[in-house]
Amino acid sequence: MIASAPGKIILFGEHAVVYGRHALVSAIDLRCRVEVKKRSEFRIFSPLGLTGLDLKIHPYITFAINRFCEFKKIEGAEIVVKSEIPIASGLGSSAAVTVATLKALSEEFEVYLSEEEIFEIAKKVELDVQGRASGIDPFISTFGGSWIFPERKKVELPFQFFLIKLWERSTKAMVEKVANLRQKYPEIVEKIFDSIDSIALKAPNCGAEEFGELIHMNQSLLRALGVSSPEIEEIVSKLEKDGFRVKLTGAGGGGCIFGIFSGRKPENSFLVRPEMEGVKIESA
Repeated sequence: MIASAPGKIILFGEHAVVYGRHALVSAIDLRCRVEVKKRSEFRIFSPLGLTGLDLKIHPYITFAINRFCEFKKIEGAEIVVKSEIPIASGLGSSAAVTVATLKALSEEFEVYLSEEEIFEIAKKVELDVQGRASGIDPFISTFGGSWIFPERKKVELPFQFFLIKLWERSTKAMVEKVANLRQKYPEIVEKIFDSIDSIALKAPNCGAEEFGELIHMNQSLLRALGVSSPEIEEIVSKLEKDGFRVKLTGAGGGGCIFGIFSGRKPENSFLVRPEMEGVKIESA
């Protein structure tokens, strides 16, 4: 059984949404495909390597299997992962592989979990691995579309986006960094979160030019939270000199930066579109 789930792009609201503010997030047209076959033991094949159940190399898949076994105990499965989503890039690769794995397991072992059940299990997996999470990534991978969180208000985004891959980073480390800064300067960091919140709420009603201005402002706020870096800011500055408005997407520290595609894109960038379809079965 083969299932696939989309990646995502956080346009506005990363980190702030963990603390009760809003975020604007969209699924994108890059997908992770997971094939599951019944076996007498567990074998996981992915770009990260070949393992059995392994919390170090394949933590999301392993926790997904463990959580699935709460619904139906299984003795083994062969799981093969093929993904278009860059790993550790802030584009939701971990949630997509988790959601696609759960969907494929559900169909292969005839449990037939609902989308809401898949989302709830995937959210638990995210917490199992990261310790703290908003639940946005597994929601987007499950349901697709573009949304304002936490209300789950669906919106339409008439834009394409360009993305530039930077370098891999740890989401968990960035989340902990912001948590520590908030603990040290709560009154300041909360005001930064409030500003990010205002941007996320305003953005769905904006045209391309104003959307670009909000991108610029949100990047400055992410820098204040300590999730940018001199190396990232050098890239941002160069792109702004070339007429692009860009910001980090996801936890920061690396990953990807994005901007609106308006007929031209930076060198070494690639284009994505909002994706309306969430997790789905591709073949038996």
